[in-house]
Amino acid sequence: MSITMYLLVFSVGLIAGLTICSIVRMMNSAENMRFIDALWRLLSTPLSLGWIFHRRPETGTQPPESNEEGMHKIDAREQHISNTSQTIRSILLILAANIQRTDRAASESSQMLGDVRSVIDKMELPDDLKEAHTLLMKEIDRVISSNSNLKGELAESQEILADQRRQIEDLRTAVRIDALTQLANRAYFDEKLSETIRLHHRYGEPFTIMMIDLDNFKAINDTYGHQAGDRILKGVALKIKASLRGSDFLARFGGDEYALILVKTDAEAATEVAWKLCDEVRASRFVLDDTTLSMTISIGVAEAHGDDTDETILKRADQALYRVKESGRNGVFVADKPR
Repeated sequence: MSITMYLLVFSVGLIAGLTICSIVRMMNSAENMRFIDALWRLLSTPLSLGWIFHRRPETGTQPPESNEEGMHKIDAREQHISNTSQTIRSILLILAANIQRTDRAASESSQMLGDVRSVIDKMELPDDLKEAHTLLMKEIDRVISSNSNLKGELAESQEILADQRRQIEDLRTAVRIDALTQLANRAYFDEKLSETIRLHHRYGEPFTIMMIDLDNFKAINDTYGHQAGDRILKGVALKIKASLRGSDFLARFGGDEYALILVKTDAEAATEVAWKLCDEVRASRFVLDDTTLSMTISIGVAEAHGDDTDETILKRADQALYRVKESGRNGVFVADKPR
C-alpha cells in the first residue's frame, strides 16, 4: 500500500474518531445525567398533568378547612403542582442546552469536514486512488448535508421548547395565584415567607407580617349569597393592594382572610400601615346591586425576631388577630416579642 493510501485511511479514521468522541462526550455529559435525574423525578411524582387540569376549582367564599390535617392536604396538593412544573421546566432547560451543544457540534463538524475536503481535493492522487477519492468526497458531502438538515431540525426543536417553557411558566403562575382575587395564594405565601425568613436570618433585615380578617363576613354570605361575598372579597383585596408598596407581598390566606408581608419594616411602621388599611376599608362602600355595604377588618401584626420560624411568626400574628376579635373587631393588635 502506498504512503498516499496510508494518509487517506488515516484521515478517514481521524474524522470518524473525532465524530465518535464528540457523540460520546455529549452522551456522558453532566447535563444529560441531570436530564435523566429530572425525568425520573417527574415520573416518580404522584401527580399527573390530567389531575392538574381537572382538579376541582376553589370556590371564592368556601371557608378554609377547619382541621389542621385538611389544611396540610391543600398545601401538599399545591406543593405537588409547583414541584411538578419546576421539574418539567428543568427538563426543558436541559433539553435546550443539549440542542444548543449539538448544534455547535454539527457546525464545528461541518467546518472541519469542509477543511478536510478542501485539503484532500487538492491532493494529487495516482489513478488507482481516484475512485476512493471520489467516494470519500461524496461521503464528506453527505455528512455535511446531514449536519445542515440536523441544524434545521434543531432550530425547530428550539422554537418548540421555547414555547413549552412559556407554557410551563404560565402554569407555574396559575397554580400560585388565587383565581378569585388574583392575589398570591396560600402556597405562594408560604414560599415567600420561608424565603423572607431565610433572608432575615442571614442579613438581619427587619420584616413584619399581618394577618387580616374581614369582620362579620359570614353574615354577608348568609344575607346576600356567595356571589355577593365573592365581590366583597375582590373589592377588599383591591383596596388593600392599592394602599401598599410594590415590595409588599399580599396573599389570600384562605376564606375571608388575607396575609401580608412588609419587608424592611418594623412593628411600629407596620402598625401605622395597619391602621391606614383599617381606615381605607372602613371608609369604602361596596355596591351589591341596589345595596351599598360598608366593611371593617381586623389585623394582627407580628415582627420577626431572633430565631423566628415560619410557624412561630404566623402563630404570633394569629394570636394578635384573635386579640382584636376578642376586643370588638375593627382594629389592630401587635404581637409581643417571642420569649
